[in-house]
Amino acid sequence: MDKQINTPREADNYVEILHKQLYFAVLTGKEIIKLKYNNINNNKIVFICIDDEFYYENYYNDFGPFNISCLYKYCLKMRKYINSTKGEKCVVHYTCEYPEKKANAACLMGLFCIMYLNFQPKDIWNILQKLGPYKLFWDASIQSCGFHLRIIDCLYSLQRAITFNFVNFEDFDVSEYDLCDKLQYGHMNWLLPRKFLAFIGPADNRTAHSPHFYIKYFLNNDVKTIIRLNVASYNASAFTQVGIEHFDLIFPDGSTPSKEVLIKFLAITEAAPSAIAVHCKAGLGRTGSLIGAYLIKHYQMTAREAIAWMRLCRPGSVIGQQQLWLQKVESWLWKAGIEYRLKQFGAVDAIPKHVYGIYSKQWLKDREKVITETRRKLRPTLARTQLSKVSEKNISLSVDSFAKISRTQKQNRRKMTEDNAHSLKNFTKLLGDVRVPNKRPSTLGNSLIRKTGYNSPSYSLVPSFAKSSFTSRNERVRFEQLFTPVPDKRKTQKITQGDRLNKIKASWYSNRTSEYRPYSENVTYRKLLSNFS
Repeated sequence: MDKQINTPREADNYVEILHKQLYFAVLTGKEIIKLKYNNINNNKIVFICIDDEFYYENYYNDFGPFNISCLYKYCLKMRKYINSTKGEKCVVHYTCEYPEKKANAACLMGLFCIMYLNFQPKDIWNILQKLGPYKLFWDASIQSCGFHLRIIDCLYSLQRAITFNFVNFEDFDVSEYDLCDKLQYGHMNWLLPRKFLAFIGPADNRTAHSPHFYIKYFLNNDVKTIIRLNVASYNASAFTQVGIEHFDLIFPDGSTPSKEVLIKFLAITEAAPSAIAVHCKAGLGRTGSLIGAYLIKHYQMTAREAIAWMRLCRPGSVIGQQQLWLQKVESWLWKAGIEYRLKQFGAVDAIPKHVYGIYSKQWLKDREKVITETRRKLRPTLARTQLSKVSEKNISLSVDSFAKISRTQKQNRRKMTEDNAHSLKNFTKLLGDVRVPNKRPSTLGNSLIRKTGYNSPSYSLVPSFAKSSFTSRNERVRFEQLFTPVPDKRKTQKITQGDRLNKIKASWYSNRTSEYRPYSENVTYRKLLSNFS
């Protein structure tokens, strides 16, 4: 590193991002220990390490990339240090040689440079590559299918997202993301602003949240369509009764959708007037596959870019062979997207840019303004209609209705007097017959053969008097089979890939210790929790 900025001798393996301002370094364990015990931050250098600050919750062998919440917090931290130094100090982001931490740290640095320093993906990748090689990102499956995501795929995906305003960190509610990403609050993530919300599959039993848990959040965020991709585990009428459309496009867990399912999904989502919530069992594999197909068609993203963007928003999206399937249908989706834009907008490159990004704070404020303004305009009309309804109701009350009311009142009065006159009679009826009739003792219960232990082979549910009538052992066995209890089908139900992923995600929160949050963040969380109450 440049000797003019008084860099310590330990930092040798580094690259320069901004001239005399920002550096990225990969250090060995001994070098990190020396930095920690020596004077880390002197008058010329500020050292930063996030290896123990951010973490990735893995399903199997997957380890990254970090989600968009970690990226947002990392960008805030880097901007704070760079702006505070004002060119007088250089900022060094260092990481260890551990392959997973090294890849995640380099990915965060590259994404930060694209987001705030106006780097092109290829340029920043050429700089970071000098400290390579970097470990490839795996999917959330037990066995690899040969498809691995690269850091440069994440860089290109963020550039596309910024181009079409998928995300805007100047207007990003990180508290809402952190809350909704938790399993106890629905595990749902926005993948496309005001268009796609991916969430875990609801259920009417106790294995997951019921559909009613999501209704308030859906209505507050203009979700008017739901697409279910897994076998039905809840009654869809819970959503349709509140005005939310519901569609079933079911195909097996862990598999790829057929062409018919893909075409139906694209047709439904293109015609939907508002946001769409999509789920399968875990809301990762099948959900990410179809939403990724939409991104490829309508935003000219590659399959790798679509997968990378979805994993930034919802880690674990698109699993196993579904990654290869997206690559296979990539060219067909590009052609379909060109035809769609020519038909709708009259131009091949007419891709609309979103007004708001995902988790936009401004969208909620503007929505409240529109609602209050609409209510103000409709208030006189509603008042007139209510007055007209009251007048019509008063006119409809006729003499016959009053006569009917008086007739029922007279009948009730007569009934009360009769009951009071015969109070003793009613009291005797209430007591009833107190004599106990003679009953024959039951011999069936005494004649059952009772053994200790239900699982013992000698236990039998057949009465002894019935056994005496058997002439052969085969007939006795056949008769005992009639009395055996029916096995519970739920115990023998096949465990799917989505069940395993949900179980792993549930274990994250059961093993995690409670984290301290400042008061201001708790206030924000309480406001967000009102969406689920």
